[in-house]
Amino acid sequence: MKNQSRVLNGRLWKILIFMGIMVACLAIRFDFYYDLNDDTAIRDILSGRYTGEPSGYCIQMLYPLGWLIAATYRAIRKISWYGLFLCACQFGVLALIAWRLLSVTKKVWLQVILLILEGVLAFGLMGRELVILQYSVTSGLCMAGAVFWYLTTPRDQKPAPYLRGNLAAVVLVLIAFMIRTEVCMMLLPFLALAGLSQWSKETKPFAGTNVRKYLMVAGSAFLGILILYSIDSFAYRSTEWKSFRAFFDARTNLYDFYGIPDYDRNEEFYQSIGLSRESYTLLQNYNFALDDSIDESLLERIAQYQRENAGNGGTLYRMDGFVCKNSPKEALWLYKQHLLTVENGIKTGIILAAYLLYFLLASGRRKSGCCWRVLSLFVIRSALWMYLYMVNRVLTRVTVPLLIMEFALLAGWIIQEIQTLDTSSRFNIMKVSGVITLLGLCGLMGTVINMENTGKEYDMRLEADARWNTLTEYCSHNPKQYYSIDVYSSTSYQGTPYADKIFAASDNQYTNYDICGGWIAKSPLIRAKQERAGFKGLEEALLTGQALFVVKPDSDVNWLGAYYQNRGKTVEPKVTDEVKTADGETIYLIYQLQ
Repeated sequence: MKNQSRVLNGRLWKILIFMGIMVACLAIRFDFYYDLNDDTAIRDILSGRYTGEPSGYCIQMLYPLGWLIAATYRAIRKISWYGLFLCACQFGVLALIAWRLLSVTKKVWLQVILLILEGVLAFGLMGRELVILQYSVTSGLCMAGAVFWYLTTPRDQKPAPYLRGNLAAVVLVLIAFMIRTEVCMMLLPFLALAGLSQWSKETKPFAGTNVRKYLMVAGSAFLGILILYSIDSFAYRSTEWKSFRAFFDARTNLYDFYGIPDYDRNEEFYQSIGLSRESYTLLQNYNFALDDSIDESLLERIAQYQRENAGNGGTLYRMDGFVCKNSPKEALWLYKQHLLTVENGIKTGIILAAYLLYFLLASGRRKSGCCWRVLSLFVIRSALWMYLYMVNRVLTRVTVPLLIMEFALLAGWIIQEIQTLDTSSRFNIMKVSGVITLLGLCGLMGTVINMENTGKEYDMRLEADARWNTLTEYCSHNPKQYYSIDVYSSTSYQGTPYADKIFAASDNQYTNYDICGGWIAKSPLIRAKQERAGFKGLEEALLTGQALFVVKPDSDVNWLGAYYQNRGKTVEPKVTDEVKTADGETIYLIYQLQ
């Protein structure tokens, strides 16, 4: 017993040192950043910056998790709890993977090699995402960690011990589900394949004990998901939240999947639903928070119109009821172009090296199941990649979870094969060493490229960050005023997204500015924010001067006057102030309607 405790303590210390080195390697060069304004918006809601009070209704993640993080902000307001949570999830998963790797061998030098390999591969596949955090990637990493933990749990156990051994995997799935439900659901086929893979290895898979063993693990995850989803549905049961969620879904379908049909070519349709050209412009430039008539019903009708007209010579294809932006042929061509880039090519090289290693380890063994496992994995990952390219949603925050999940599944299978490998065979040792070396070299190349690109992006973010901070400081110095920021002016500078450093000092107090659109628009949260500012409805607030409009200097604001003109109100946007950098460059204009 004492010997086992000593081994576990030694393993824990090794992992703490390993994780400390990984974090230090990143922290010495970089500050940790939120990736997009989506992440900072979630932070603002949870911390109380948005409405003045921490709220668990952060829309993008499930209410139980939102409530828990908001509660930590209520306890200690100045700590960046949301950012800490994302970091804890990501590095926590890497620590769990390290724990499993150390159990593969008792030889210290081999353990060191395995940890170095993990670090190199983690930096090579997702080095940027460990510095610039995005909640969708965090969800994907939790799912990948769950698969790896599950595949490396010993199978020769009875149902109850087997469930206890996989509790970490179940918890990771539930965390992933709460962080980003869509990513969790997208990656569930990989999890199902992992379960099928384990079950098929049983000598008597249909024996009652074995059936119960796997059903208990799957059932625990499913029951947890059902409970969390039920709590979330109950929390958002009010009429206004249900209405907003319908609006949110319609907005997502329209902007992310269908696109907004041209007004001139579809003028008859727009007139039939009562959407003027001026309001259509708000949909185009995302400033739809200004117009109360743009609601869930209107967006649903536009989305339905796009679905019905898909395949009729427009920008959408229809394939047996499936509406997409690219044909399968176009999707394949785009995927090929994606692989030809150096960074993505290296990541693909890491995945291919993992496939090769697994094949070499499993080939030659009777009933290894290598062929059907690899074929099933290839079908799942190819179907998902094709789907992303066909709907034109190939975003880093989606593709990185796909890559790390594919690698996690292969890594789990590789560990299983290594544990049953005949180490007395010199040939086995040589072929494994050769492919692991190849895997390490690919990971090292990926690390170098990833860190170089991350460094360039980081420097650009510092420049963009300085501009955004200049605007937010300007707003905070004028607390009696409310500022509505043009959506396109709030997203990026020269292609680099505006976002905040995760651990920058802040008291997380109410902010007197908001963008004139985005996914919070039309929600009960924005109404609460506006009520705190002393008005109801942005359209009237801009007209009365209770709110001012903020845009970049090169932005056209004629649409703003046209919008009010269409409503019988003659106004002219006048520049009342300028936001300048320390060297005198004007970066934002403040408009008041007169």
